[in-house]
Amino acid sequence: MGDELLEFYASEALTCPRRIYFRLKGYPERWPEFVKVRLNQGIKTHEVLGDILRKRFGFELEKKMILRSQNLGFEIHGRIDAIRDFPIEIKGKTSLPRLPHDYHLAQLNIYLRWAEAEYGYLYYIKLHDEPTKVIHGIDFSRFPIVKGRNFKAFEVPYDRSLFKDILRQFYTIKKYYEKDEPPKGWNNFMCKFCPYYYLCYGNKE
Repeated sequence: MGDELLEFYASEALTCPRRIYFRLKGYPERWPEFVKVRLNQGIKTHEVLGDILRKRFGFELEKKMILRSQNLGFEIHGRIDAIRDFPIEIKGKTSLPRLPHDYHLAQLNIYLRWAEAEYGYLYYIKLHDEPTKVIHGIDFSRFPIVKGRNFKAFEVPYDRSLFKDILRQFYTIKKYYEKDEPPKGWNNFMCKFCPYYYLCYGNKE
């Protein structure tokens, strides 16, 4: 069969290339403590909202997907938060964005491509230790457009040119991986949330 295909994750689309490179190279993740708290809150939020989508609206949760390109020499793996006729991606945030983040749009776009769906939804929900309190205040009456004080929903169409950008980015990182040379990182405020911060900034305790 030849060489094995390199595995990228849908959640890595349009994120920091250096972070993806370190993950591919097998460096250990070292999550900062404050990020671990958010990750745990995010897991709880996904569970509570996912339960509503499954029981009330008949969605399948955590659907695994793979897009494979023998030609480019890699495949994209993902786990769709919720899917029926269209995918829904849930993002827990400490503060809700005015507009969706590019990399979240990119992740959803991969799911749209895989599902051959014309549109999907990005749900941003405020992180809380007790997510039921936040979700209790959400109005589902016009689902899938959902409204609430600590909640934002965006309807997102499939974007073919965005998908090409994602493939281009992954292919570029693959080339760096093959040369054994880390690409340039983002070097911005997002760095402190990264599990590979210690590699870029040298605090290797």
